[in-house]
Amino acid sequence: MKRLVAVVITLTVLTLVFAIDNIDLLLSKEYLIELQSQNSHDPAAEAFLAIAIGLKYRETIQPNYKVWFTNLYSGLEVNLLSPQLQEGLQIVEELVFVSTVSALNMLYSTMSNDDLIKAISLRAFFYDWIDTRDPRSARQIEETANELIDDRPGQYFPYKALLELYSSGGSMDGQRLLEIRERIFSENIEGLLGDDLIQSEFVSGLEELVIEDFVRLGSEDPLSRYYAAMSYIETGESAAGFEILEDLDLNKIPPRLASNASLVIGDLKLEEGDFDRAIERYQESVRFWSNNSRAIRNLGMAYYKTKDRDYYDLARFYLQLSGYEDFDTEVKSALSELRRRAIFELALVTVVPLTVVVVVGLFLLEYVSRKRKSSQERKAMREDGGNNED
Repeated sequence: MKRLVAVVITLTVLTLVFAIDNIDLLLSKEYLIELQSQNSHDPAAEAFLAIAIGLKYRETIQPNYKVWFTNLYSGLEVNLLSPQLQEGLQIVEELVFVSTVSALNMLYSTMSNDDLIKAISLRAFFYDWIDTRDPRSARQIEETANELIDDRPGQYFPYKALLELYSSGGSMDGQRLLEIRERIFSENIEGLLGDDLIQSEFVSGLEELVIEDFVRLGSEDPLSRYYAAMSYIETGESAAGFEILEDLDLNKIPPRLASNASLVIGDLKLEEGDFDRAIERYQESVRFWSNNSRAIRNLGMAYYKTKDRDYYDLARFYLQLSGYEDFDTEVKSALSELRRRAIFELALVTVVPLTVVVVVGLFLLEYVSRKRKSSQERKAMREDGGNNED
């Protein structure tokens, strides 16, 4: 009997340890990959994986995750799971198959204070806030993230959620952002959250902190390098910023940011009078993001400033396409000149040649008429011997 009790206690302890480890994985940066790597057919492990898949579906709204969740969930032996896992699965099932609102209502009404439910709650409210900017979700994120940071220090997602929250327009809070920053460095988890911190500082307009933390961390992350480069330029250290941008692989950052990086380099080349390189960079900027009206405008101005007639049609096309004419005097002036030139060249190509043809035609007609008249006179004189005075 004692042996049986010992086995039960051991299994219970192992189950608790397993659950704790998996909750930490659920809060990790690559939570789905981490839980999938467990590669266990234990019901609890499969339940955690199903929860991660369901949350990933809500994060990305990619149908393949919904199918994966459905297949895994349908094969689970739910009755073998702990009450916390059963409740967590029920919430995620609601999130996947019904609606986010329905799942959030379940979270509002739950009486559980379990860390698993908190981890699910944090991600569910965070994804809802990203989509809706609902202040109620923001309050839940702040409360739950701080509880998890106290309970489970050093985990990625609670800090990430707060960094995002405190650097966003509607809920921006510079003081609390700085507090999170201090906590990240004091707990020595800057290696885990440094790049997210740099992004939040940049979004908050804290360019000097971006530079300080970029140098301090020695980050090689392409996105952090972009933010550092733009911060250098914003704070007047343009040479350092352009050096980073020139060396940056733009294919490794989001297209809009890559487009802006190319635009900034193009502006520098245009100022230096290097029109070919400027045009190259502006074209690259438009390729990364076709709706970048500033890049389109500057591409047109670069073509115009070459003063090469072969580029005037392209200049006019891009300047008109940019939509800047009504409020940009430089564009308006350039377009006025380009249109005058187009009209003048049209006249040269069509009106002048036509006039020449008409004039030449009249001269030829007069010449032929005179030749005919002269021939007729000579013929008449030969026929009457010149006696006819008429």
